[in-house]
Parts: sequence; structure tokens; C-alpha cells
Amino acid sequence: MKKRSILIIGLAYFLVAASPLMAESISFKISYNTASVSNSDLNTWIESYNALWNDWKSKWGGQLGGQLDPVTYGPRYEVEIRIPIIFGLSLNLSGSSFSSAEEGTIQFVDDTRNQTEIDFTRNEVKGFPLKIGFSYIQSLPFLENLYVFGGIGRHIAFLKYTYLQDYELSISNLSYTLTRENTYNSQALGIYATLGFEYDLIKNIAVVAEAEKIWSKADGFKGAFTSELIDPVENTQTQETGKASLYFYENKQYWNDKYYYSFSGHEIKPEEPDDYPTGVVDIQNLRQGEFDLSTFSFKIGFRFKF
Repeated sequence: MKKRSILIIGLAYFLVAASPLMAESISFKISYNTASVSNSDLNTWIESYNALWNDWKSKWGGQLGGQLDPVTYGPRYEVEIRIPIIFGLSLNLSGSSFSSAEEGTIQFVDDTRNQTEIDFTRNEVKGFPLKIGFSYIQSLPFLENLYVFGGIGRHIAFLKYTYLQDYELSISNLSYTLTRENTYNSQALGIYATLGFEYDLIKNIAVVAEAEKIWSKADGFKGAFTSELIDPVENTQTQETGKASLYFYENKQYWNDKYYYSFSGHEIKPEEPDDYPTGVVDIQNLRQGEFDLSTFSFKIGFRFKF
């Protein structure tokens, strides 16, 4: 008899606690995500590229100005639809977008050799993360209108990376120019987990605060490229188009013994010396280029219940 009474009381409490959740048919949430992503092969290359130019100045003298800045994307807004299934268990669908671009110009001048190099570079990253998963929400007995929830699911991201370089080398009265543009696309399939609180301000509006962890990484970038080289000595103008894959590796230049990171596209995987870029004498630790989307962030927003 005692066990039956405890069971009835427990069931009654569960039904009372879950009744607001059972009454909710669907809800819409908009939140501000504090996530800021800066760890990527792109920024590792940018830091190394700035170091390369400084080493170039140290070896040959001259004057050096400018640099490339790292690309950081975030924070951003996020929207979510929660579709209740049964007793606090729901299907969650959410999405957001981000876009970030940085450009810079590096200029090297060597008056003794009457040489000037101007290297303009623009890097742009765009992303469209989507999430699909399940969550469970439960009211707390010690404070009315307060709920705790947790969720887990798949993190899917579609990324686009655009690289533009406009390089000019002037020696005496001769001017060489190289213009190159690459556009790469890829996807990432990861996992997310979230834990937070929800408090009903009024009947159909609640404030939401949560912490979220994402494990996700994108690689396998491929895309089209165009390039144009003007050579005044050969009196030629060479144009190329094609498709390239994005690689990350360490390369050694012909003029010193140090290795620098590269984040660049190649039609053919640069495994053999004949496929190395101009001026490179050795390559090591070659792999696909990656963007790491893994973050830990806090979100705050409002949920509208219907």
C-alpha cells in the first residue's frame, strides 16, 4: 500500500510538472551566441606568412611595411524551432550564419637593387551551421516557471573560403604581376551538446540561458581558381583556370633553411619536387587544409511559445 501511494504521488508530480510542456505545441527561440572561432590552418598560415616576409627583410635588408591580419568569425545570432514529442522530449532544429573577411598589403622596398614588391591578399570565410538533435526539459520544484534542459545532436556546417592575391614585383623599369583567386567549398559533420535554463517571463515568452559545446572540423575543400601572370621579360600574359584542392603543409624556401606553413590550393597534390610551388625546395607534413569549428560558448535569448 505504501509503495502504491509513493508511486501515485510521484506520477502526479510528474504530470503536474510536465503539464506546461505537454500544452506547448511548438516554440521559436532567437539567441545571441558568444562563440568566436580563430583556430584554423588559415590563421596559422597567416602568422607564418608574416614571419616569412620579416625573415626576407632580415636577409636582404630594405624596408618592410604592412601585414596580414588573422580571420576571426563570431559572435552571431541563432534561431531554433523546438517541436515537442512527449513529456519534455523534443526535436530541435536550429541554424545560423557567419561571415568574416580580412585583407592586407605587404610592401617591401630595396633601394639598393631598385626593387619593390607589393603583395595584396584578401581572405574571406562564410559559414552556414545547422543543428538537428533532441532535448529534454524539466521544471524545477523550488522555483515556479523555472526549467532546466539539456540537448545533444548533430552539427552540420557548410563553408566557403575565398582567397584573392594581387602581387606585383617591380625591378628597374620592369613590372611582373600575378593575380590569383580561389574559391573553395566543403562541409563539416560534428556533434553538439547543450545545457541551460529557461524561465517563463509571461505565459508565452521565456528567457533562455545556456552553455554549448561543439566538436566539428571541416576538410576536403575543393573549388575553382583563376590566375593571370604578366611577364615583361618574356612579353607574355598567361591565364589559367581549373579546379584545385586545399592543402596545408610546411615548406622550405630556396633562400634559407627554415620551414614556413602554407595553406594553398593545388591541382595536383604536391608530393613530388616537380609539383612544388615556385621557390620551394622541400615540403613536409602535407595534409588537407582544415577549418576547426569546435567551440565552447554561452548563449542568451528569448523563446516564444505557441
